[in-house]
Amino acid sequence: MKITIKFYGIAYDKTGNREWRQELDEKTTIKLLLEKIVTKYPALGELVYGRDKKMLDYLAISINNRDILGLNGFNTVLHDGDMVFIMPPIGGG
Repeated sequence: MKITIKFYGIAYDKTGNREWRQELDEKTTIKLLLEKIVTKYPALGELVYGRDKKMLDYLAISINNRDILGLNGFNTVLHDGDMVFIMPPIGGG
């Protein structure tokens, strides 16, 4: 299956890409996708994993405009044609 990943904010800064298209195995989860992304873009690892190498929820991740927190979190299974958005939280004052 093929998916598209879009990077925003600091995720873009760390990868140097706005968009990455990737062929994945069926039943790939967000967790497995993030592992592939960090392998390709190691600088993004500091936003994905903490010092203890556990996944952080720092980045906002959505699939087809639905936050993964409203789905099955990092265990959400991807499907052919999905659009994954990876972005830092937005704040201001």
